[in-house]
Amino acid sequence: MKRFIFCFSFMIAAAVNLNGQTLLNGLMDEFRTKKLQDGTWTRYNLKLSDIQGTPFLDPEFHPGRIVASDGSIFTDIPLRYNGYSDDLEFQKGTDTYNIDPKTRVRKAEFGGMTFACLPFDDLGKVNNGFFQVLAEGTATLLIKYSVAFLEKEAVKAFADPKPARFDDIQKTYYLTIKNSIAQQITTKKKLLELFGEKKGEMETFISKNKLSIHGDDALTKIITHYNSL
Repeated sequence: MKRFIFCFSFMIAAAVNLNGQTLLNGLMDEFRTKKLQDGTWTRYNLKLSDIQGTPFLDPEFHPGRIVASDGSIFTDIPLRYNGYSDDLEFQKGTDTYNIDPKTRVRKAEFGGMTFACLPFDDLGKVNNGFFQVLAEGTATLLIKYSVAFLEKEAVKAFADPKPARFDDIQKTYYLTIKNSIAQQITTKKKLLELFGEKKGEMETFISKNKLSIHGDDALTKIITHYNSL
């Protein structure tokens, strides 16, 4: 998928669509965007349509709402999330774009999910990325999605090579407390350390309720309880 980076501005005039079709609303000339096309990937000499699997959490676009970092709100935006490039993509007509830099997006809601662009600890470095928000409060529970691209395998005797493909989407859990840099939840010990002075109380709660640190439901219960203290 070849990207052509360019700046553009557009405004959708007030309109009523009796057929219920969604329109892009509002002034978006402050956003730098990348137009995405199903062209040749220069590195792999492949088109997206030639690659098995999908880089998307859901390949379909869903009507959504974007809250920009300056507080501007844009509604009825067809949105989807790309786990390979960590991009929020939107559609205008038949063209697909993403917003660059992603830090211009504070929050995006679509398809029953809420995403936020937040700073996180990335192997000792601070980067910004999109996270799905599972629970909010003093502590915010997050999911980071990722999709790996696997190149076409070399031809081997007596075996058909696997084609170029996107691997299954993976997710890891992160936690941010009082808007701190998000930290990955790798072990129970690491999670308890993030709770600080409430470590003992939270350890008792987790043990008493036999909760795992793996899985949306268990972690949501843990963070919801922490936020209630």
